[in-house]
Amino acid sequence: MNKNINKVNQNSFRPIKSLKDKRNYKRLFTIEKGGSVHEKVFLNVPDISLREEIICNHYLSFLVRDFIQNAVGVNVIYRDDPWDFSLELSNGLSFNVEITSIADNKWLYKKMKREEEMEKVHLKKMIRLRELKKIDLWFGWKESALAIKESERKNIETDEFIENPLFGRKSTIYCSDSKDREKSLAVLILKAIERKNNKSHKGKKETVLIIDNRTSMFEVADYQEAMEEIEDKLTDILFPEIYFYTGYYSDNNSNNAEYSFAPIKLPEEKYKQLEKRIKQGKLKVNKNGISYS
Repeated sequence: MNKNINKVNQNSFRPIKSLKDKRNYKRLFTIEKGGSVHEKVFLNVPDISLREEIICNHYLSFLVRDFIQNAVGVNVIYRDDPWDFSLELSNGLSFNVEITSIADNKWLYKKMKREEEMEKVHLKKMIRLRELKKIDLWFGWKESALAIKESERKNIETDEFIENPLFGRKSTIYCSDSKDREKSLAVLILKAIERKNNKSHKGKKETVLIIDNRTSMFEVADYQEAMEEIEDKLTDILFPEIYFYTGYYSDNNSNNAEYSFAPIKLPEEKYKQLEKRIKQGKLKVNKNGISYS
């Protein structure tokens, strides 16, 4: 009998608190060829705009806690014009925040995006027939098939709204096969940074870039190796600060959350600030060197 069967290996990027009464998270279990099970817990917010707001608020909390260290007011000057957020703080500091995500398995990521679409459908009392048909094509629920058949019998147009047969459906366990991850973490991070750096948008030197970690398998050790590999390749990158963000759960208002920010690029004075807080015991890191919310 294979001793690896039913053995669950926790990803080193993981929450440290109980998931009881937590919101907006997903647990991904990957069964390896040898029989062992790998678990990843990650922030799950189907609404992309809301997800960006949550990540931005988490960054602001991180910024205030570990750098400013005083309460400040925040004013959103612009949204998506051209950066995700243009912010002004009550202490006079103004800057932009841009968020971009990476995934290590495009095939799995595509399936998970479909699952997110399904979760948004659960919240709609009424739904366009064409949207229900798309969901039915992906998942083939009995309820959606019957509703589609009845709508077609009544000659309802695809752009018309009908009662959503999937409204209020509880959380679902999705099962599928997978593919091997496609690229190294260093390649994924560097390509994401270069893609944003090559944009024609002005104001990069006043913009904080956040890499939203939506990978399924990479560990803290992979991040550490990636930093060694790309460190010398960031010279021509205009963004002054770049972070590797991993979210685990959060309320919609960004509270009751757990997440980690790992620096990719920082001004020297900010590196010194973090090191000082660690030495003073004000910023605690776990055995993997990760500081959590």
